Amino acid sequence: MTSLDDLLRQHGGLTTVHVERWVARGLLKPAGDANAWTFERIDVARTHLLAELTGDLGFDDETVDIVIGLLDQVHTLRGQLDLIGRAVAEQPAATRESIAAALARLGER
Repeated sequence: MTSLDDLLRQHGGLTTVHVERWVARGLLKPAGDANAWTFERIDVARTHLLAELTGDLGFDDETVDIVIGLLDQVHTLRGQLDLIGRAVAEQPAATRESIAAALARLGER
Protein backbone atom coordinates (compact mmCIF):
# COMPACT_ATOMS: atom_id res chain seq x y z
CA MET A 1 0.00 0.00 0.00
CA THR A 2 1.17 3.48 -0.86
CA SER A 3 0.21 6.58 1.09
CA LEU A 4 -0.91 9.79 -0.61
CA ASP A 5 2.34 11.49 0.42
CA ASP A 6 4.40 8.68 -1.12
CA LEU A 7 2.30 8.82 -4.28
CA LEU A 8 2.88 12.56 -4.60
CA ARG A 9 6.62 12.12 -4.01
CA GLN A 10 6.77 9.63 -6.87
CA HIS A 11 5.33 12.24 -9.25
CA GLY A 12 7.05 15.60 -9.15
CA GLY A 13 4.24 17.58 -10.83
CA LEU A 14 1.35 15.76 -9.20
CA THR A 15 -0.68 17.53 -6.52
CA THR A 16 -3.31 16.53 -4.01
CA VAL A 17 -5.86 18.36 -6.19
CA HIS A 18 -5.05 16.04 -9.12
CA VAL A 19 -5.52 12.95 -6.97
CA GLU A 20 -8.71 14.27 -5.36
CA ARG A 21 -10.22 14.99 -8.80
CA TRP A 22 -9.33 11.51 -10.07
CA VAL A 23 -10.80 9.92 -6.95
CA ALA A 24 -13.98 12.01 -7.30
CA ARG A 25 -14.32 10.89 -10.93
CA GLY A 26 -13.83 7.24 -9.92
CA LEU A 27 -10.53 6.86 -11.78
CA LEU A 28 -8.67 6.01 -8.56
CA LYS A 29 -10.11 3.99 -5.69
CA PRO A 30 -8.03 4.47 -2.55
CA ALA A 31 -8.68 2.64 0.69
CA GLY A 32 -9.43 4.57 3.87
CA ASP A 33 -10.91 7.99 4.36
CA ALA A 34 -9.73 11.17 2.65
CA ASN A 35 -7.43 12.02 5.56
CA ALA A 36 -5.46 8.78 5.27
CA TRP A 37 -5.84 7.37 1.76
CA THR A 38 -3.73 4.40 0.78
CA PHE A 39 -3.37 3.15 -2.76
CA GLU A 40 -2.98 -0.37 -4.13
CA ARG A 41 -0.35 -1.09 -6.75
CA ILE A 42 -2.95 -0.85 -9.53
CA ASP A 43 -3.89 2.69 -8.46
CA VAL A 44 -0.22 3.71 -8.31
CA ALA A 45 0.23 2.45 -11.88
CA ARG A 46 -3.00 4.15 -12.93
CA THR A 47 -1.74 7.40 -11.39
CA HIS A 48 1.36 7.20 -13.58
CA LEU A 49 -0.87 6.73 -16.61
CA LEU A 50 -3.24 9.54 -15.62
CA ALA A 51 -0.31 11.90 -15.08
CA GLU A 52 1.04 11.03 -18.52
CA LEU A 53 -2.32 11.38 -20.25
CA THR A 54 -3.14 14.73 -18.66
CA GLY A 55 0.34 16.21 -18.36
CA ASP A 56 2.57 14.89 -21.12
CA LEU A 57 -0.15 14.28 -23.71
CA GLY A 58 -2.50 17.09 -22.67
CA PHE A 59 -5.71 15.04 -22.83
CA ASP A 60 -8.83 16.68 -21.42
CA ASP A 61 -11.03 15.02 -18.77
CA GLU A 62 -13.49 13.54 -21.27
CA THR A 63 -10.72 11.96 -23.35
CA VAL A 64 -9.01 10.59 -20.25
CA ASP A 65 -12.30 9.02 -19.11
CA ILE A 66 -12.70 7.36 -22.52
CA VAL A 67 -9.11 6.08 -22.62
CA ILE A 68 -9.31 4.69 -19.08
CA GLY A 69 -12.69 3.10 -19.80
CA LEU A 70 -11.30 1.38 -22.89
CA LEU A 71 -8.22 0.18 -21.02
CA ASP A 72 -10.42 -1.23 -18.27
CA GLN A 73 -12.46 -3.09 -20.89
CA VAL A 74 -9.30 -4.52 -22.47
CA HIS A 75 -8.07 -5.62 -19.04
CA THR A 76 -11.40 -7.33 -18.32
CA LEU A 77 -11.44 -9.06 -21.70
CA ARG A 78 -7.88 -10.31 -21.23
CA GLY A 79 -8.89 -11.83 -17.91
CA GLN A 80 -11.92 -13.50 -19.48
CA LEU A 81 -9.84 -14.87 -22.36
CA ASP A 82 -7.32 -16.25 -19.89
CA LEU A 83 -10.11 -18.07 -18.05
CA ILE A 84 -11.47 -19.49 -21.30
CA GLY A 85 -7.98 -20.63 -22.31
CA ARG A 86 -7.45 -22.36 -18.98
CA ALA A 87 -10.88 -24.02 -19.18
CA VAL A 88 -10.12 -25.28 -22.70
CA ALA A 89 -6.70 -26.56 -21.56
CA GLU A 90 -8.44 -28.71 -18.93
CA GLN A 91 -10.56 -30.48 -21.54
CA PRO A 92 -9.75 -33.87 -23.06
CA ALA A 93 -7.45 -33.88 -26.09
CA ALA A 94 -10.32 -34.62 -28.50
CA THR A 95 -12.27 -31.61 -27.23
CA ARG A 96 -9.22 -29.33 -27.48
CA GLU A 97 -8.63 -30.54 -31.04
CA SER A 98 -12.26 -29.89 -31.96
CA ILE A 99 -12.05 -26.39 -30.55
CA ALA A 100 -8.77 -25.74 -32.42
CA ALA A 101 -10.35 -26.94 -35.67
CA ALA A 102 -13.43 -24.75 -35.12
CA LEU A 103 -11.22 -21.72 -34.42
CA ALA A 104 -9.19 -22.35 -37.58
CA ARG A 105 -12.36 -22.75 -39.66
CA LEU A 106 -13.97 -19.61 -38.20
CA GLY A 107 -10.76 -17.64 -38.62
CA GLU A 108 -10.81 -18.29 -42.37
CA ARG A 109 -14.05 -16.34 -42.80
